[in-house]
Amino acid sequence: MLERGKYIITEGTDATGKSTVADLLATEARQNGHEVIRVDEPDSAFNEQGEFLVPIASELRKIIKNGDLGRSALTNVLLFTASRLENWEQAVKPALERGAWVIGARNWLSTLVYQGYGEGFDLDVIKNLTKSTMGDEYLLPDHLFILDLEDEKERSRRLSERGELEIPDTFESRGDAFQLRLRQGYRTVSKDFNIPIISATHPKDEVSRTIWNQINKTA
Repeated sequence: MLERGKYIITEGTDATGKSTVADLLATEARQNGHEVIRVDEPDSAFNEQGEFLVPIASELRKIIKNGDLGRSALTNVLLFTASRLENWEQAVKPALERGAWVIGARNWLSTLVYQGYGEGFDLDVIKNLTKSTMGDEYLLPDHLFILDLEDEKERSRRLSERGELEIPDTFESRGDAFQLRLRQGYRTVSKDFNIPIISATHPKDEVSRTIWNQINKTA
């Protein structure tokens, strides 16, 4: 009988380095002999060769990330949930069942924070919708970490380094009040779900090493 793989998630606001840290964790896991599938919600899951495994998730991402397309918070919730469901059913769940590690940047907590605390949508609706569509296995990853960047100037600097986006982002460019609600939302989520907060002010390889050590402690 195959041993189930591990499901590891990095969370946090934009510019905290979630995807880079997830990439570093994936490299470490592969060096330790594990097959690794990566996910950057809401985009498609992808393998070591960079091949996207769930094309519909990538198409949904184009809509979600396009800030020129006005929509309600509920529509955002439904779009994120649809992408999440297809990734889970088509790639993540099968990978875990065959023993692969799935390392992701963002999960449903991003929707809880961005659409709930950020856009003011009903938190209970998000929780109930996610539970009814995704199930408990998705809701309970093996390891979950929130990356936090306290310095707003540093966040702005990191965002500026990305240059002009091909598709205008829906959330990165929103004002300071929105960004503050996000940070406060993640702190609330950390307390409510007992999720460790990791400082993102350090170099990303140090952040990755801190997380990797914590994973090994509880392995």
